[in-house]
Amino acid sequence: MNKSNHTKPFLNWKQILFFWLLIALISTSTLYLQLMAKDEGTLWIKVFWVKLAIWLFWGGFAVLIAKMALRFRIENRKIFTGLLFHIPFCIFSITINVFFYAWLAHLIDLDSVAHLSLFQIFVGFFIGLFDWYFIIYWTVVLTTYAIDYFKKFQEREIRELQLESQVVQAQLQALKMQLQPHFLFNTLNTIASLVRQENKKTAIGMLSGLSELLRATLQQKDQQEVSLESELAFIQKYLELEKMRFKNQIEVDWDIDDETLSARVPTFMLQPLVENAIYHGLSKRLNARKLGIKARKKDNNLCLDIYNDGPSLPEHFELGLTRGIGLSNTLERLSQFFGEQCQVNIKNALNGVLVSIQFPFSQYGQKA
Repeated sequence: MNKSNHTKPFLNWKQILFFWLLIALISTSTLYLQLMAKDEGTLWIKVFWVKLAIWLFWGGFAVLIAKMALRFRIENRKIFTGLLFHIPFCIFSITINVFFYAWLAHLIDLDSVAHLSLFQIFVGFFIGLFDWYFIIYWTVVLTTYAIDYFKKFQEREIRELQLESQVVQAQLQALKMQLQPHFLFNTLNTIASLVRQENKKTAIGMLSGLSELLRATLQQKDQQEVSLESELAFIQKYLELEKMRFKNQIEVDWDIDDETLSARVPTFMLQPLVENAIYHGLSKRLNARKLGIKARKKDNNLCLDIYNDGPSLPEHFELGLTRGIGLSNTLERLSQFFGEQCQVNIKNALNGVLVSIQFPFSQYGQKA
């Protein structure tokens, strides 16, 4: 599944260029004043062009350093591996930049080093600039991490705001499902019919089930995620009510691995899928009654299957073109939670329709 949002770069090329130009101006002025103090007079503009070339070269090299910093991170379990790469790469970066400085100074015959060979200039600059360039290298690395963490923090905040919006929509959809005429009115008509038949026990059971379903929906109004166990408990309440409506003609086959019960899932994720299985599956075919709900853990992924033995899907059915509000909402929320790591597939199988969902397994209460 593709992510729908794209974040802008933290800094654009104009801001980066301005930063290195500012450094070049500061460095030029500092060196010029030092040369004036030593009576080593030289043109300011001559020093500026050298410094500008040096810092722009550093700016270009900093892009490579930043990419390597993100590729070879120094964090958590990767600290040793990261340092193993960055220490020699730091020395290599310093050497390249010092050599460029020395070569440029030798090329334009800078007054302060005019009497020295390229090798002598390089050695002198390397000794004199090593600590300063060492600080520059690690400043680039740390700044890269700071910007990266800040961007991730912003993305997390945006994602949580989107998830809150999606949860509200899911609540409204769940309540809408319960209040839609084909559900609520039929349920109330069934209850009224039971009362007329003096089957008060079943009528009371249906009223109680409807009340529990509404209560469960409202209790989860502020939650973005729940455990699979909690989600299945909600589905069980929903199915108990539907089974009473359909006079126990729905046969539910639960196949839930115990290790999946603690899995983290989006709130109200399964309800629209089960609703579709009943109203677009079981209710559309005579003698269709089998509903299968399966959960298992495979290769550190949570795999969920919902099967019904109703009518098959149309020949040219495409998941991406579905217009159902409940299904579209579920797909969008799964995308917000898991991005491209989530796979959803709907296909004809075993003389019915199978919905399969797979996404990374994580314990409820832990961040993915």
